Amino acid sequence: MKKLEDEYIARLDKNSINPKSLKNSIFSGKVIIINKSKEVTKIINLVERYVYDFFNYSVSTIQNEFHYSKENHKFLTILQRRIKNCKSIKKTFTLFLKSLGLKTSETFMDLLTFRFSPSIGQREVGSLRPTKAHRDTWASNIYNQINFWFPIHSVKEENSIFILPRYFNVGVENNSSSWSFDKYKQIRNYSSVPISSKIFLREDMLKIRLEKGEILCFSGHHLHGSNVGKKNRVNLETRIVCKNDEKKFKTPKNIDSFSQLKKKKWFKNLDTNKYYS
Repeated sequence: MKKLEDEYIARLDKNSINPKSLKNSIFSGKVIIINKSKEVTKIINLVERYVYDFFNYSVSTIQNEFHYSKENHKFLTILQRRIKNCKSIKKTFTLFLKSLGLKTSETFMDLLTFRFSPSIGQREVGSLRPTKAHRDTWASNIYNQINFWFPIHSVKEENSIFILPRYFNVGVENNSSSWSFDKYKQIRNYSSVPISSKIFLREDMLKIRLEKGEILCFSGHHLHGSNVGKKNRVNLETRIVCKNDEKKFKTPKNIDSFSQLKKKKWFKNLDTNKYYS
């Protein structure tokens, strides 16, 4: 694990980031952890208030005592919609992206999503579930995609996410030829993305440990998935694409996806709210 961390992870302070070198690193397979920032902290604080308003208890309680019930499922689903449509959260995350040197006029973002991942043996709650190994690009078919992932609390390796960096340029079997986003919307327990059925070695898994306030940044082409541990996990996640990145940078190339349709309407411009084109 330490060898994988040394080889693939770079920890950066937001104020020292150069956007060009950041993208070069991400598109070549580096995994970036950005130190705590006032913008991410503000978002976490707001989400904590949302959780308290909906359930009348803290995120710590969500980690340890929150389980499936019809009522919890109903209200968590409503909370997830509320966070997706929260203008304050979007505005604050936009300020975070600007602080990295990204131009909002060229940046298109997916909805920022709140995910609850249950502990071992517990039933899923809300509209998203833990996901097996996948590339986000199998679903979006857009290869200059950059992922941002951050927990609402500190996470250890056992209940965070895993990344398989050694497979960044190695194809694996997957169901992208048959997966359908429309089916995901219509069928309960249908995977939110295409997934791989391959069994991966533990020593190939880079399991991410993050302190509250840190944010993980990596290519959507990376194979990654959910770790399920002894505690529940709550996190936020989103994705961006930037206009002309495929011309300016050496972005990942398709090696194992059978998807044909680019999901450009998942991404809206931060300034104009127009779809990615």
